[in-house]
Amino acid sequence: MLKYKMGLGGMILMGASAYFSASVFAAPLQILDFKKGQLSATEQTQLCEQVKELCQQRTQLQSLKTPDQTLWLLSEGNIAQFATSTTGFKLLKQWRIQLAATEEMARSSQYIFPKLFPMDQNRYAVAVIDTFSEMYSGGGAGIERASFYELKDSGKTHRFIENYPFSFNRMIRACFSEQDYESSKGKCHDEDGLSLDIRPIKPMLWQFRYRYSLDVSPASDSGEKSFKGSRNLNIDLNKAPEQPNIPAEWGYEGAG
Repeated sequence: MLKYKMGLGGMILMGASAYFSASVFAAPLQILDFKKGQLSATEQTQLCEQVKELCQQRTQLQSLKTPDQTLWLLSEGNIAQFATSTTGFKLLKQWRIQLAATEEMARSSQYIFPKLFPMDQNRYAVAVIDTFSEMYSGGGAGIERASFYELKDSGKTHRFIENYPFSFNRMIRACFSEQDYESSKGKCHDEDGLSLDIRPIKPMLWQFRYRYSLDVSPASDSGEKSFKGSRNLNIDLNKAPEQPNIPAEWGYEGAG
């Protein structure tokens, strides 16, 4: 009986050891930042010789290194991955995302958000941000919506999230008379806004943390009250919902 107990204890200890070993080696997934100014002129020249598309734009290259020490570059809609060694760089993969041209009259544009989002230990995605702004008498709004693209090993991309609310800020004029200005003590706009933070929880599962705030002017006739709200949503990347489950006003798309 004692031998049986000792054997069982050994099995438990071995199981616990295996569990903790797995925990130690399974590094947590982290969102990584592309940053400018991290490459020397010599390094940038070596990289540009391999992928000329990266250097056709006048913007400075943005770079980062993943935990496996591969180098990633971002320039406009071009993304590339390089192996690094003492002898230099070797191109591994590259991707091209066609961005819409900026339209001044429509006040809209597209850009790749300068972060690399891990889907699991070996798969990554980027977010393409659609921006739009509108102006009106005494106020205006800026809106951003995000679509997420997996960077496939084949060099192709796959969009798995489309047009999610990413951020917005809005001001609406509330003062229209001298009395309004006096009663509001200079606070003459209703203002509201949305922000989003993303946190990888585990492979193929992200948490979207939406934060919304509404600040109502004392002179406002909207009938609303100042308010702060938040909502955390766990998004399964294998089957992301068409839109996140947040109140409609948090996903403001513009007046028009």
